[in-house]
Amino acid sequence: MDILSKRTEILLDEEIEEHEFIEKISCFYKKECYIYAIIPEYEKDLFNELSTNFIAVKSIPLSRIFTWDTGQLGYIKDSQKQFIYEFYLRSTTMDYIVFSEVDVSEHLQRINKKDIDIYKIFETNRIPHLTIGADGQWLNIIEYN
Repeated sequence: MDILSKRTEILLDEEIEEHEFIEKISCFYKKECYIYAIIPEYEKDLFNELSTNFIAVKSIPLSRIFTWDTGQLGYIKDSQKQFIYEFYLRSTTMDYIVFSEVDVSEHLQRINKKDIDIYKIFETNRIPHLTIGADGQWLNIIEYN
């Protein structure tokens, strides 16, 4: 992280309720919130729940060894903040989830099997974003000057 970025960690309650989590996100994103993620193929129930709201951009191998271990790279424009808690709940089993109020969907095509780090899109372009810390214990808020 460069010296012109600011990282803030906000500790979350161990058993945070949905409305509390949405309130925390709403402090940063008053209007809509984009959720960018790589959803593993085994998360079939999540795909069903998201139905047509998740816009899949491409299939990405999640492992360099196992070609059958793939995920769908995509995003949701979550204007009502109805899906953010579901992603929070799954953050311990999904490696790549980013929240932002900026539409970076055109940059998603650059993600490939050699470099699936979607965080780089935000860091390289200095786009403020939010991620979920290990075990869902905190939020990482990354801002740029």
